[in-house]
Amino acid sequence: MIRKSIVNHAGAAWLAAVAGAWLVAVACRTLQGGASLVAAPLPGAGAREETGGVRAPTIRVGILTDVDHVTIAAAAGIEVRGRAPGEPGMRLRSLPRATFRPGAPGRIRLLETGDELDLAMVATTDPSQLLKADATSYRGLMEVRPADTVRLTVVNTVQIEDYVRGVVPNELSPEEFPRLEALKAQAVAARTYALAHVGDYAAKGYDVCATAACQVYHGQSSEHPLTDRAVAETRGIVATWRGRPINAYYTSTCGGHTEDGAPILDDDAPYLRGVACPSEAPSRRNVKTKAAPRRDLPGGPETARALALLESLGVVSAAEAQPARLRRIPGDAEVRAWTAGLQAALRLTGCESPVSGSLARRATFARHLVASACWSERAVAALADGAAPGLPAEDAAKLDGDGERQAVAFLLAEGLLSSGPDEALRPNAALTRAEMLRLLAGAAAKAGAPDLAEGEVTGLGEGEISLRRGDRMESHPLDAAARLFRAEGGLHSTASELTLDLGDRVLYVVREGRVVYLEAEQGRPDSPYCYWQVRLTPAQVARAINRYGSVGQVRDIVPRRLGVSGRVVELGVIGSDGQIELKGLRVRSGLGLRESLFVVSRERGPRGDVERFVISGKGWGHGVGLCQVGAFGMARAGSTFEEILKHYYTGISLTRDPSEARIDSPRPSAGHASGSLTPASLTRLASAR
Repeated sequence: MIRKSIVNHAGAAWLAAVAGAWLVAVACRTLQGGASLVAAPLPGAGAREETGGVRAPTIRVGILTDVDHVTIAAAAGIEVRGRAPGEPGMRLRSLPRATFRPGAPGRIRLLETGDELDLAMVATTDPSQLLKADATSYRGLMEVRPADTVRLTVVNTVQIEDYVRGVVPNELSPEEFPRLEALKAQAVAARTYALAHVGDYAAKGYDVCATAACQVYHGQSSEHPLTDRAVAETRGIVATWRGRPINAYYTSTCGGHTEDGAPILDDDAPYLRGVACPSEAPSRRNVKTKAAPRRDLPGGPETARALALLESLGVVSAAEAQPARLRRIPGDAEVRAWTAGLQAALRLTGCESPVSGSLARRATFARHLVASACWSERAVAALADGAAPGLPAEDAAKLDGDGERQAVAFLLAEGLLSSGPDEALRPNAALTRAEMLRLLAGAAAKAGAPDLAEGEVTGLGEGEISLRRGDRMESHPLDAAARLFRAEGGLHSTASELTLDLGDRVLYVVREGRVVYLEAEQGRPDSPYCYWQVRLTPAQVARAINRYGSVGQVRDIVPRRLGVSGRVVELGVIGSDGQIELKGLRVRSGLGLRESLFVVSRERGPRGDVERFVISGKGWGHGVGLCQVGAFGMARAGSTFEEILKHYYTGISLTRDPSEARIDSPRPSAGHASGSLTPASLTRLASAR
C-alpha cells in the first residue's frame, strides 16, 4: 500500500459504449442510521457514470492478473459482449459459461464459440444472480483482456460500496474482531484508500489490485453480515484532507505507537503522524478482595467457583463451603431445596419434577435437574436419533426409560455432563455435594440467571467498576469481600486479585447494589503477534539482503536512525567488503521481519565473533496509519469509528460524497458475530500490512 497517483480509468470510453447498449440491474436496499457529516464532491473517485448498469461510483479491480485461463459462469447463464478485431460493432453471445484463453497476440479466445476478441465484457442474464470467476462469486461485471501473448487479466467492475463489502472482512475479520465501530473505521479506511488510488494500475487496465499489495478483495464470497452492516452504516463516508481522500494506510499491530509516514512510506502527509495506540499500551488496574481464595475444596477451583456463584445467586448458603461436607452425598430434601433455589434464581414457575427415588443417583438427578430448569421439551429434541451422543453403550444400558435418556442426552449436548475417559458418566453412581453443586452452577450460567450479568469494563475507579451491559451503562461499588475468578480457556481459577483493562469481558452478580461476584475472561491479548523474536546468523543476513547488494561476510547490523515510535527507519549492515544502508520499508523487507520496531542484541562465540543476531520486536506491519488491532481495542473500550479514525489520522475530516447519500444502501443486519482473537485471523489480516 505505497502508491499515491490518481489518474483516469483506462478503457472508460469502451465501457461507456457497452453500458449504453446493455444494462444490468442491481438490487436496491434501504439505509438505516448514518453519521452527520459534511457532504462534498470527492476528487479521485471512480467513474461517475453508470457502467453497464453498475451504479456509480465504480471501481475496476484486477481480480485475476496474468493467468493462462479463466472460466466465468452464472446459474442462469451469462451474456458475453466483445469486439472482434477489425469490426466496428459488438458481438453478443448468450452462454451457460465462458472459458477464455489467450488468442493471437493482443487478443483473447472464447473457447465455447471460437471468437477472438480484443476485449470481452461478461454479465449475468439474470440480474439477481452473481458471476463466478473460477468459482469465486462477485457482484458487478467482468472484463477479460489480454495481459500479454500468453496471459489474461480479469477485471471486476463493481460499485464502490460492494467493493468495500468484499474488502473489510478480509482485512479485519468480523469473527475474530467483532466490534462494529472498529469494522466501520476499517470500512471508511478501505473506501478512502480505494478512492485515493483509483488508476494506480491503469497501464494494466484496472484501478486497484485484489491482493495485499493494495487491499485484499474476494468479492461477494467473503461478505459477512457484520461487515456488511459496517459498510452500510458508513456508506459514502471518506476520510479527507483539504477536500481530497487521504492515503488511508493501515497496519495490523503497531506495538503501542504508530509511525510517521515519511520515514517508512516516503509520504510526508500531515495526517500520517505517529500516535500512541491506547489499546496496545493500556492503563490497567488491579481489583482486590478481602475474601481468601478457597483452594482446599474437593474439585478445586471449579467447586469454589460453583459455590461462590450459587451463593451470590441465593441458591445455597456459605455453610456449604466445608471440604468434608462437600465430599459426602446429599439427601433428597437438600437436593430439592437446592433445585428450588435454582428455580428462584432463574425466576421459573410451573416446572415440576416428576422424579421419584434417590435424587443423588447421577441419572436420576440429571432428569430432576432438566425438569426443574424447564428444559424437558428441549431434552426430547436432544434424543431425536434415539441415542445420547457421546454416551458409551454400557452407560446407556443403565439409563431408566426415555426420561433419563432424554435428560442425559440434553445435558451432554449442553456441555454440563461429560462421559470422556477422565469423567465417565456412571449413571447409577451417587453424586457428592461438590459434584452436584458444579452441575447446578453450570445450569445457572447456561440458563442465563437474570442476576448473572455479562458486560464489558468501561471504567475502573477506587473500589468501583463501570460496565456496559448490552446498550446500558452501569456503575457499581465492589464489595470488599467480592469473590473473584479468572476464566481461561473454559477453566476457572480463584483469585484474591484481578488485573482488569478497559474492554475486558466479565460475568458479575450485584447484590444490594454491590458487586459480590466477578469473573473475568483472561488470557486474551489483543494480538499474539505484538511481541516476537528472530535469530539470524550472519550468513542468513547476507542472503536476506543480497537483493540490495553484497557486503561480504556480515559483521554487524546497526540501527542508524529511529522514528518517533522507536522504529528503525535506517539500518546499517556492515560487512568485510563494505556496508549497505537500508531505509524505510527495506529495513523490514530486507531482513524478512514482521515489523521495524525492534532492538538488536548479539550472541558471540569464544573469539568474540557474532554467531547470531537476536532481533526482538513488537507489532506486525509497516506501522503507519490506522492500527487494526488498536482500532478493535478502542472500539471495545467505547470509542466510535469517528474517534478511532481521527485518532490515527491526524487532522482529517470525514466527508460523505453527496452522490452516495442519495443512493439507497444495504440495510444493516440485526445479527451479531462473536469470536476470539486467533493467530490464524491475524495472519490473514497482517500478511502485508
